Amino acid sequence: MLTSSSSIGQVLFNLLIVLSPIYFYQLIFSHSTKKRTDLFAGLVFGFASILSMYFPILSGELNGGFLWDLRWVPFVICALYMGKVSTIICGLLLVGYRFTLGGFLASVNVLVVALILYLLIILIKKKYHELRKVSKILITLFTSILTFFVVISAILLHFLYLNQLEFLYQLGSHLYLQMGASYVIGIMIYAYFTESVRSNLKLSEQIHDAEKLNIVSELAASIAHEVRNPLTVVRGFIQLTKVKVDKELHHYMDTAIDELDRAESIISDYLNFAKPQQDMKTEEIRVGKSLKEIILLMQSYANIKGIKLEHHIEKDLYTKVDPFKFKQAILNLVKNAIEATDSGSVKITVTFCEKSQVISIQVIDTGLGMTVEQLQGIGKPYHTTKENGTGLGLMVTIRLIEAMGGTLKFESEPGKGTIVNIKFIGVRKSPKEQNASKKPYTA
Repeated sequence: MLTSSSSIGQVLFNLLIVLSPIYFYQLIFSHSTKKRTDLFAGLVFGFASILSMYFPILSGELNGGFLWDLRWVPFVICALYMGKVSTIICGLLLVGYRFTLGGFLASVNVLVVALILYLLIILIKKKYHELRKVSKILITLFTSILTFFVVISAILLHFLYLNQLEFLYQLGSHLYLQMGASYVIGIMIYAYFTESVRSNLKLSEQIHDAEKLNIVSELAASIAHEVRNPLTVVRGFIQLTKVKVDKELHHYMDTAIDELDRAESIISDYLNFAKPQQDMKTEEIRVGKSLKEIILLMQSYANIKGIKLEHHIEKDLYTKVDPFKFKQAILNLVKNAIEATDSGSVKITVTFCEKSQVISIQVIDTGLGMTVEQLQGIGKPYHTTKENGTGLGLMVTIRLIEAMGGTLKFESEPGKGTIVNIKFIGVRKSPKEQNASKKPYTA
């Protein structure tokens, strides 16, 4: 009979094996390329599961005991934090290795468990990554317990098919308690380290981006005013000269003026980017009224392009922002959505969460969408998907929203369009509260 200390040692060794992908997190989350990251992550988590099966835990007699392992811990974390490709690679490695160990029946059992766990995780994955830390801990605990019950159910069905259930009963309840505790501890530790590494890498990226943006801001602030003045003088002289030259040359002069106006617009974007909080006047506005005015402004532009502009806006929502800069930021996003859509529609939705007091504004288009690499470049200097774009407009929009205390997030897939999520802290007011309020809203 194996001693309890020997059994604990095997469990700890198996835990160490399944936690080994943590050492590769710097490479997994480095975002070199999406395909390489998915492939590498799938292989790392898959081999961790294989090693767990190669060095199993023995419970009971040496020759007639029960072998078990923690192969599903890496798989669950892979499904929860990585992409579909990574999870499929990990699952295939699991099923393939189990086939070499136990044949067709054993591999089918593993395949069914993998599919069940993957489908369960898909149901919670999107919401999971939007939750706060405490809520994530509770969901992770629930996921680990659920994983154990799925695994133990598959084991029971396997032994039931082999007509050997009595063997499992003889092992005692302490085995199942040990297995359950191992799965819960393994997944909780894994999730904790994964969240820590992800947050640290995200913080590092933000610091790196902030340093680059500060350099651009300093350059913008120092030269923009100096460049704008001579441009204004040149534009004025071209307009004066236009009256006295041959009409055949007017076309060239109009082109020169248009290009000067474009240069002026770029300089203004630089100034707005460098000092987004300059002249910021925070007031309480009615979100629905401001957005409907934006929709009215953009309706003709959408009609010209043959795009249907739709909206669904909850009533009586208020937030404190700079009214002009709020309109400027949302207008930019709606304009970008229309320009990115060749056919279909652009929809603006506004919802309110009573619990968190957050107003969510979504700008949804049915355009070409963006790849993961393009999404990662959003907000960086001179990153644009337009032929003649500079990327400064979106940079300014992001800075304006952040300066007003909001957040901005992009979701996109090639061929499926893009969703822009903007969130502000706000309130819902009843008609009585609106009338009682002494501070008038500004549209």
